[in-house]
Amino acid sequence: MSNFTNRFGFIFALFISAVILFACGDKKESEVKKETTKEETTSKETKEETKSSGSNQLYFVEEYTKEGQEVGKSDKFFIGNKGGYITAMLRTSSPIGVGSVDVRLERESLDGTEIIDTKPYDVFPDKSYFFFDKITFYKPGDYTVTVFKKDGTPIAAGKVRIDLK
Repeated sequence: MSNFTNRFGFIFALFISAVILFACGDKKESEVKKETTKEETTSKETKEETKSSGSNQLYFVEEYTKEGQEVGKSDKFFIGNKGGYITAMLRTSSPIGVGSVDVRLERESLDGTEIIDTKPYDVFPDKSYFFFDKITFYKPGDYTVTVFKKDGTPIAAGKVRIDLK
């Protein structure tokens, strides 16, 4: 009988150990799930913020005519060996509220990004549609064009690829 009790005690101890290991593993897995859910929520919030602030659009055309027509809208343009230019179009969800902005041109490379040029433009504070004429490129590559308020607040950015003809 004593032998049976010892075996039963040993089996009972194994059973308790297995239950504790299972419970601890389940708790850790639960914590991992909570962390993953937290990260997904943060990621979704960031994407929603981007969408809500992304209501301002910066895009590119070959030309904006005197009649107010956008010609040759694209995100890829060709320039000659001596360079070329395009026009950036900005649409904001509400009036821009400032009288001047800066338009920055950055070229992306393996070493990072290089600011090529920053030009000031006068705009009408009560308008929400603008064009920035003759943004000039001298080299092929991938570029980011960003429109900033004078206090450094970005309004919108767009990416464009420039290739040689």
